Amino acid sequence: MKKIIFFFLTLFAFGTAFAQDDVYLTQLYANRLFYNPAATGFADKFFLSGAYRAQWAGTQTMDRADRPNYILLNASQFFWEKRSGVGFTVYDARKHVNHTFKVKGSYAYHLQVQEEAWLSMGINLGVMSRSVRGSITPDGSSADYSAILSDFGLGVEYYTPELTVGASAQHIPFVIGTREERKHAHFYYYMIYYHRIDKDWRVIPSIFLRNSSFITNVEVLGRVSYLNMFQLGLAWRLDAVSVLFGFNFDDMISIGYSFDIHTGSVRNHLKVRPSHEIVLSYRTQLINTFNQLQRLESQFDF
Repeated sequence: MKKIIFFFLTLFAFGTAFAQDDVYLTQLYANRLFYNPAATGFADKFFLSGAYRAQWAGTQTMDRADRPNYILLNASQFFWEKRSGVGFTVYDARKHVNHTFKVKGSYAYHLQVQEEAWLSMGINLGVMSRSVRGSITPDGSSADYSAILSDFGLGVEYYTPELTVGASAQHIPFVIGTREERKHAHFYYYMIYYHRIDKDWRVIPSIFLRNSSFITNVEVLGRVSYLNMFQLGLAWRLDAVSVLFGFNFDDMISIGYSFDIHTGSVRNHLKVRPSHEIVLSYRTQLINTFNQLQRLESQFDF
């Protein structure tokens, strides 16, 4: 337990590092694998999810090509015999003249610490392509460039049927030979509580914190789930207020939609319009786990 506490404190201590520009999805709870490799294999089924976010859609003060768009694909599978999850993430971000594309593989080991309490420890590793096309400096010369970099992250997640708590560090600095490969990092912390009112209704409050050298943002989210089939939620963070809807088809296919109304200086100066986000998830039993993972029932989130 002391080692676990030390690891969490270490992640907080590194929170002063420089930040990499990752998309912050409103439906972060449904895309934890992107932010935390410890979420790899969080269910006893094969899990596949895709997310698309159109930032400031329809804003007339900027060209369509200047509005950020994000595409994300996650997949994972848990292997009961090894207590391990294996997965991958594909990410594509286009913002003005900037384009980021990355592919990462992830692994997590799930350790049972109590009868209904588990601790997962994860790592991810991949490559990132970053490019700038069409950028001009004040003197009129081209500022285009491109680079391919390695990418590395660590995370932990503690979960029970009622509670999920996680922390992760992405884009961790490290050196390959004499080359400094990464000087930027993002840090994510979250807590999700699943409170069952009766056999039909659940209330799911959560809090998410994103920390880096140039931005710190917190999101407070409340969701209501009925029959584990329908959900409705409201969220607030420092730069937006969000409304969320979700529907679960036969515990195999889920769809979630969120609508962000932006607040603060971004809205006042750029007169931006709302952002839209849609998430599709698919779960199927590829490997027979003999129903031994009832501990993860609450993890079948939208």
